[in-house]
Amino acid sequence: MTKGETAAAMRIALRTYARFEAGETRLNLDYIHRFATATRSDAQAILMAVAIGSPEHARRCAENQMGVIYTIGLEQFDNLLGDGIQTLDSRTLIAAIVQMFEALAQALQGGDPARKWIEQGSADLRSKRPKPGR
Repeated sequence: MTKGETAAAMRIALRTYARFEAGETRLNLDYIHRFATATRSDAQAILMAVAIGSPEHARRCAENQMGVIYTIGLEQFDNLLGDGIQTLDSRTLIAAIVQMFEALAQALQGGDPARKWIEQGSADLRSKRPKPGR
């Protein structure tokens, strides 16, 4: 999208959008949400990208909506536990978050673990099958 198209979709002036895009204004949550809607991107991932100092994170999450998914999960967790969240110790939280992200990375790098298990088991069975012959 051009700057003009994006500004129009956000319903703000082109000059305002140009300043927003250039980072010349304060972080504006309303503009971030308008931008995400206009560009079909992930507002939560944009905010997380600012928090972790990685603008590329927002681009990486635009299609799969990882930031929105994470935030929805966090909201559901908050609703489930409520004040019980404050009783969780840091070690447990760190271990759970690290395990979640490691599992996601492994799924991406190693493919489907169930599929790999079936393929390996099938290969093992084939190797043990008697050879045809006399």
